[in-house]
Amino acid sequence: MEAGRPFNVKEFILGTAIATSLFMIVAVSPVVGFVFSLLAPLPIAFFSWRMGRVPGIAMYALSIGLLLAVFRIGGFAESVPFFAVLGSAGILIPEVVRRQHRIETTVGLSVAAFLALIAGTLVGYSLALERSVPEILRGYVGESIRYSIALYEEIGLPQDQIDVLRESAPEVAAWILNHGIALLVTGVTFFIWLNVLGLRFLCQDRDPSFPDFGDLTRWKMPDWAVWFVIASGIAMIVPEETLQIAGLNVLIVVLFLYLLQGLAIVQFFFRQKNIPRYLRALFYALIVLYQYLLVFVSALGLFDLWVDFRKMNRPASDTTA
Repeated sequence: MEAGRPFNVKEFILGTAIATSLFMIVAVSPVVGFVFSLLAPLPIAFFSWRMGRVPGIAMYALSIGLLLAVFRIGGFAESVPFFAVLGSAGILIPEVVRRQHRIETTVGLSVAAFLALIAGTLVGYSLALERSVPEILRGYVGESIRYSIALYEEIGLPQDQIDVLRESAPEVAAWILNHGIALLVTGVTFFIWLNVLGLRFLCQDRDPSFPDFGDLTRWKMPDWAVWFVIASGIAMIVPEETLQIAGLNVLIVVLFLYLLQGLAIVQFFFRQKNIPRYLRALFYALIVLYQYLLVFVSALGLFDLWVDFRKMNRPASDTTA
């Protein structure tokens, strides 16, 4: 179902300028740019939803074209395919949202399509460079670690800690490569989930055709998902390295999904207790700064299966939320 409005030149130019600016920030500032990269496709997704598929694709193509022109002047045009893939989420997500699925299906289909796009891009790179995909990935991971260490040196991390990082770099690279599938799936899922929620925030009160995903603070994983936690735990204690790696990959993905459930629980109580927005923002900032809080929130989501923190298993007549 096409939800487009009449073409608006002013909105088109504004959307193109915002999208291109976000791409540029990502390109010139790796640290700050990482944050912006998470929502970089949102302007294209928003205007694609408002104006329709063809204007959205035109905005995407023009943004990438402008980026290519600037990058050619700067001499780093090889980064453009990354931004082409990143920005394509702005076309892909509205296409899935128009199908009016539930939030799980919307995010799941978008993640599957985006992963297929990444896989296709990697295969294309492999053919163009005449190098295997694993070889390209090993080179990328090694380069990323070297870049990170150089960044730590620039911000003044003590030399003894830099030396420790440099010595442990091969082990870190091996761990990333062994668990790259889980890291990719969770990363892409978080990226898509964030942009779907962003699009919902921008569109839901303005456009009645935007799908009603319901009360997301009451979202939960299906109960049978806990068997993936149990199976992956068993695989990790089997004295076979391949099974251990596969088990940890599955465990990372499932615990990430329970993390989303934990965040829904936290948001549920924030709303129920009428916690001020600045305290909610402080909590989410602490999660970003102290990653061990992610374990706590993920455990909250997992144990909700037995504890039922939001009392969602009560009979309908007893439910007052």
